[in-house]
Amino acid sequence: MVWLMANGLRVERWRNAGRAIPRALRRPWVVLVTAGAVLIVAGALLIAGPLLGVWSRGSADQTALQAWNNGGSAALAGPVHGSSADVAKTPCGSSAPGDYALVTFTALSAYGYAGVAGNGTWDMLNQRSMVHYQGTPNPGQQGNAIFAFHREPNFEHIDQLSVGGTVTVQDRACHSYVYRVTGRWVLAPQQVSQLAPTSGWDLTLITCDPWWQDYNRLVWRATLVSAPASSGATAPAAAAPSNPSF
Repeated sequence: MVWLMANGLRVERWRNAGRAIPRALRRPWVVLVTAGAVLIVAGALLIAGPLLGVWSRGSADQTALQAWNNGGSAALAGPVHGSSADVAKTPCGSSAPGDYALVTFTALSAYGYAGVAGNGTWDMLNQRSMVHYQGTPNPGQQGNAIFAFHREPNFEHIDQLSVGGTVTVQDRACHSYVYRVTGRWVLAPQQVSQLAPTSGWDLTLITCDPWWQDYNRLVWRATLVSAPASSGATAPAAAAPSNPSF
């Protein structure tokens, strides 16, 4: 009996001690667990936000590209070479107001790189992966036509586009303009001299570098080498835009 009472007392003391320790440490542990959960959720949101943005842009890009290739509006289609003698029509273009031009990186045809650019300011890069900066010349016109685009999700290996490569820009009337790359630079974001107006028939492309990051800007300058016979329009050089933020 004495032995049982002694052991019972020890068990009761252990139980009391077990209760006392959690009560003493309960508040610090709750704070630590709560802080850890908050950090985990914040980290997940930091990752999910950009991924959701990329997915949304990618979906919009794919929809625009399919619409363009299927022909958006018969009223926008025109002779392939701009001549009345060319009766064949090319089913391309888009009736969507936000679709401006199809840019195809013909020098990287193995990747099938192509995208439909909108026409607007850099703010459009929040909804679409490619934009023609409004106010700069149209495809085939004199001056510096500027296009900016995100590398993700569609242009991972665009850094392989080098001097001598070609880029084709097709307007909403199915007129195609071919440009040959004459310069390529990796620049800090504050270096924007390549975005200034020019007197040539130029195309400037700009994206982020490296992929999924925006430490630098990858910039190409290309010159018009082929255009439809009817494209004789000119446009005054526009004021240079600031550097896009990716």
